[in-house]
Amino acid sequence: MIEVNEWYTRQEVADILGVSKPTVYHYAKQKKIIKISDPQRLVREARYKREEVDALAEERRRNKPTGLRPSELAKQLGVPVSRIYTIIKENNLPIDEILLGDEAKGYSISDELAEQIQQVVLRTTPRRGLRAEFYESKHDIALYQRFLAPNGQDIRVLRNENLEWGFYLQSRTWIPYEDGINKFQYEAAYLIHQTNKRAVAYTDFLLPKNLVESFEFLDFVYQVWGIENIRLREHDTEIALSIKSGLMKLSIPVPETITEGLIMSFLQLGEVEQVHGAWNLISGYRRTTVDLPSNLLDSLQDISNQRDMTMSEYIEEAIRRNIEREENSK
Repeated sequence: MIEVNEWYTRQEVADILGVSKPTVYHYAKQKKIIKISDPQRLVREARYKREEVDALAEERRRNKPTGLRPSELAKQLGVPVSRIYTIIKENNLPIDEILLGDEAKGYSISDELAEQIQQVVLRTTPRRGLRAEFYESKHDIALYQRFLAPNGQDIRVLRNENLEWGFYLQSRTWIPYEDGINKFQYEAAYLIHQTNKRAVAYTDFLLPKNLVESFEFLDFVYQVWGIENIRLREHDTEIALSIKSGLMKLSIPVPETITEGLIMSFLQLGEVEQVHGAWNLISGYRRTTVDLPSNLLDSLQDISNQRDMTMSEYIEEAIRRNIEREENSK
């Protein structure tokens, strides 16, 4: 008769190995672990030999990779996981394949390889922010979007050091987004969506974080242009904001704090004309024409789509990088 301390239940095996219960069943069929037969059915739940399970768990512990999974590195760098795989493939980087639970395969990225990937990300990151940097589609929220607590207090959407979305109180207490909504009843102060304009050029602004007016300006932009017509990238002390150029009728009044002088102080590239309840944003770019082979144009379209950029943005970044390399080689 087998003693109780000589076996695990299926759920216990799943917990120890970090796999699902169906995977435990398959492991037994593959003879990786031994299922204890019980013809008298004295125990209702399937049982597995403790020594076999412990041995498999120890083998997994010894062979467990110390590197990062692509999803973990993507989260650290604030980029889509597809970007990590693209960089690995395009640069033919060596990556270790590992066996995950449920017989799935994954990859382990060493510290050295992670550093290489980070350098590529920094070198190839477009000058303007990507949508994923400032917009979270799951909860339909945007970075620094204004929310209101039941007592009327202003609270803004932020991300913590783990790139998780939520709110920081003045005491620096972190409130995860779900807790803020469900537990503390925070509500969005405005909507952040507008019709997507077909403009391809942008007018660029730089908002200092130490000014209250910067966030009031951002509130105004979110409501008038929506997340569909802007790009945003957060820096240590500033927020780089780009708005699609062209005429935009204002759906709300311009706050009194947003003066012409303030707008000019924020403006980095382009012009702003205020006319008859509308703003006309003028791009600081000049249009040019470049003839390209059709196959190269197709490749350019595919790559720019993968990186959530327009072709003009991708060409601009590529030219900037090439000029920098030329200047550094002199």
